[in-house]
Amino acid sequence: MKKTLVVATVTTEVNDTLTIARTAVVDSITRGYGAMKEYASIINATFAFAWYDVVHTDTSDEAKVIDVEKKAFYKALRKGNHTNPSVVWARIRAFGDAERNPVIEAEPVLDDEGNEVKQAEQGESGKDNANRSPMLRNIEELSALYKFNNKQENLDQRVLDAHKHIVQALEALGVNLSMIG
Repeated sequence: MKKTLVVATVTTEVNDTLTIARTAVVDSITRGYGAMKEYASIINATFAFAWYDVVHTDTSDEAKVIDVEKKAFYKALRKGNHTNPSVVWARIRAFGDAERNPVIEAEPVLDDEGNEVKQAEQGESGKDNANRSPMLRNIEELSALYKFNNKQENLDQRVLDAHKHIVQALEALGVNLSMIG
């Protein structure tokens, strides 16, 4: 019974030690994440150009300007015994890019009943025999005809008449014709 009690006490101490260590790591990562995002944001505010797109082989004036900051950052990381500053710099560049160029989510594609079609159900656009919803297939194929007809000269009157119906069909599907290239 003494052994069980001792094991329980050691286990509790180990669990407490693990909890403290785990919490310290999570806190440092969370703080680090926030600090990297803030640093990227300040760099964005400092430089109007797309500094996050500058690669190490770039010799432009803009590259020279950001290279000064990058070298100072690398020097500080190395002073703190960081072994791979380029990984951290890549993360900061990604944060800067994401802040300046946020991803805008596309509106959902709806099927004939108004239900959202999952991406996997849409199939690959433009591929033969792709598993596409009827809505997506109609929009894609009518749009292709619309673009094709608009590029042609001296179309037969029957094709011109059909083109008017293609326009009406696209509008009925909710397509903004000015958005078709």
